[in-house]
Amino acid sequence: MKHKYSLGLAVFLCLIFTGIKAQTYNYYFGNIHAHSSYSDGNKDSVTSLMTKPIQDFNYAKNALHCDFYGISEHNHLAAGMQSPANYHQGITDANSVNIDGSFVAMYGMEWGVISGGGHVIVYGSDSLFGWDASDYDIYVAKNDYASLWQKINSRPGVFAYLAHPQTTDYDSLFMKARNAIADSAIIGMAGRSGPAFSTDSTYTNPSTSNYIARYNDALKQGYHVGIGLDHDTHNSVFARQTPGRLVVLAPSLTRANILDGIRKMRFYCSDDWNMKVDFSISTQPMGSIMTQSGFPTISVTVSDPDVAESVASIKVYYGIPGSGTAATVLTSNTGLASLTYTHTIPNNTSYYYYLQITQTDGDKIWTSPIWYNRNDNASISTNEIVKKEFLVYPNPATKNVTVDFKMLRGKKEVELIDYAGKVLLKQESNNNKINFSVENISSGNYFVRVTCEGKTSSEKIIIQN
Repeated sequence: MKHKYSLGLAVFLCLIFTGIKAQTYNYYFGNIHAHSSYSDGNKDSVTSLMTKPIQDFNYAKNALHCDFYGISEHNHLAAGMQSPANYHQGITDANSVNIDGSFVAMYGMEWGVISGGGHVIVYGSDSLFGWDASDYDIYVAKNDYASLWQKINSRPGVFAYLAHPQTTDYDSLFMKARNAIADSAIIGMAGRSGPAFSTDSTYTNPSTSNYIARYNDALKQGYHVGIGLDHDTHNSVFARQTPGRLVVLAPSLTRANILDGIRKMRFYCSDDWNMKVDFSISTQPMGSIMTQSGFPTISVTVSDPDVAESVASIKVYYGIPGSGTAATVLTSNTGLASLTYTHTIPNNTSYYYYLQITQTDGDKIWTSPIWYNRNDNASISTNEIVKKEFLVYPNPATKNVTVDFKMLRGKKEVELIDYAGKVLLKQESNNNKINFSVENISSGNYFVRVTCEGKTSSEKIIIQN
């Protein structure tokens, strides 16, 4: 049997760790939920002027405060997707409009039906998932969410985002204990969505929907998900019906960086189209899953270039992953644009934290969480091997993975860990290379954790068998 190991998006992945200096992120504003005439969008168009993805992207890129835009086409025949060829053309259109550094265009799909369990936004796939005869590249049976999560996990770079989530959606995901396969596939959900059928093009029709209760349900079950805002646009008003935005933290405006920021949950839901929120623990940004010794110190700074739109309040919510109990307010302040708070927690405990910010004009912002595990035996935060380099790459001859240490000295330990935290494989060596076989490991997302010189680093990898 031929085995293929995909670590990230490339045949090999070079993991470089540059120390404890925090990464500098910029703020990018946009939307990832809209439809063209290739499914059931452009409903108000009576000409061909804006009836194809390329015209829709060109319209969106001229909207105010719109750095990136995603069209997520309904995936099935009843909602207008006539052929996989249309999906492929949408990808081509996005590629033709995308200009890294200026405007990022992305094309994906909205999989599923509302009556059968809810809609899932999927990005990163060059293939259409579906169930209608001759209307898919990859077959996923209608309403089969378990198979959808598996298909997403098996394809490098693909992720799911839950659209307008309802209590019993996705096989009642919010009512059950965390499913590791689903958690690996899903990176976030809508906190606000719409107005889906607005024809307003003057940014004066904000969304009033609210799915924060579902966000809390997911977090209390133990899911690692961020919170976003999407427009669910069905008319030709791309990025112009509402000032609400999905905000992504990324080092620069490229498609690769925007997608990476979304995958890593560095995003937030904002009613305001230029509100910047810096939320961190020990320099690690929102979306981080971290293990560190001592108490977590939460740092928040908020800024808005619109002077009249000041901060009314900042609330920090906290909860225990998998506890079944919803997050509650840990601390708050009023009338200030910053907050610092140290949470006294016992050793060997885990918490998550997120923010709700309210502006004086009533706009609200919800951030993705930071998950903090206190372990006083941890000498350094995960993802911080200082100024060292190593390579991780597939080794088909032995069916493994090889970790090649270029500069690290002394004893090294490598572990393969699943999303539930279970250590599946462990190797130790004083040599410059460590090999471990993944022949009997199921396809999916995992972590490789490396310990050397008393410091620990971990990175997500994808295995395909």
